[in-house]
Amino acid sequence: QVFHIKDGLPSATQLCEQAATHIAQFINTHGVLPADAARAPTALPLGVTIDLPLEETSKSGGRVVCDSRACDGFFRNVDIAQALNSAMLRQHLPVRVTSTTNCVISTMVAAQHHFQSTCTALILNHGINASYYEAARKIPKISGTELGQSAARVAINTELARFGENSRVVQPTMWDHRIDRESGNTGYHVFEKLVADKYLGEIVRNLITDFMDAQLIFARDTDVTTFSEPYTFFTSYMTIMEDSSADLHEVGDLLKAGFNVDASYVDRQIVRSLCHIVAMRAAKLVGGAVAGVIRKATEAMDTPEPAVVSISGQLTDMNQPYVECTIETAQRVAAKLKLAEPVFNVLGEDGYTVGAALSSFSK
Repeated sequence: QVFHIKDGLPSATQLCEQAATHIAQFINTHGVLPADAARAPTALPLGVTIDLPLEETSKSGGRVVCDSRACDGFFRNVDIAQALNSAMLRQHLPVRVTSTTNCVISTMVAAQHHFQSTCTALILNHGINASYYEAARKIPKISGTELGQSAARVAINTELARFGENSRVVQPTMWDHRIDRESGNTGYHVFEKLVADKYLGEIVRNLITDFMDAQLIFARDTDVTTFSEPYTFFTSYMTIMEDSSADLHEVGDLLKAGFNVDASYVDRQIVRSLCHIVAMRAAKLVGGAVAGVIRKATEAMDTPEPAVVSISGQLTDMNQPYVECTIETAQRVAAKLKLAEPVFNVLGEDGYTVGAALSSFSK
């Protein structure tokens, strides 16, 4: 069940209070607790997953890692498990947070539940991230510890969104620079702004407005006010690139319903092509990056074998061509790296939430 948190909450404390209210609604709606209070468990376990980098503070808690250039003050110095547990205690709920994980680690947990040989996880959501299993002995942070000297493998959160921040590997276009400049965290999460759900539709909108300025699309007397508003072309709209009808009526219907624009056949072709170009560029970038993560995962194996990769997130359901191109690109790059052909499993949109639930029982 999905609950929507209202906008404008001033603090993480109030966010947790509202979350606790929704948890209470869920318990009451679905009859989670037995009618006989004597048979009720001491506390129901709750797994929390969040699409932000985390620093472990306890076996069940985590704090959002703040970067000097882009730290959301909303979560600064907040232990998520502690804050949510306090909110649930104030509402007398028999629920306790038993795990706090990053979404990509939760995806890895869910993937291993379904496919035990999974060594890499990719999340294609509002943002993007990937994880892989590394040999514990190769991790400097835990060297000298019992874990670091063992034969265990540890799940690594790569923070793939930040790929290319400190190098020239990623080559943004003028439209990418524009979105980065107007994002509020310029120079941060550079790779994510080229490939993630949050930004793909906005890249297309910027391209369309530049075509409009050059008088290459839409009639001159067309009211294009809505196109001038940032983030009004949602990434979900990009599914129109799959429109194969003779007159591209799906593209035309979307432009009329969403932007009140009567588009000619040529206009529809342009918009569909722009969606396709932006989506396929993003998919190829992600595929190449994932191949690099697969290489790291393969190097950590005692005996090299085909890597098993699991994918989760909104884009897996929203844009099938994007996912297919990502997989195809990763396999092609892996072949160039002389790696065994990786195997991909698509978990769907809610893979990371399933992983959070599984993690809640592991503590």
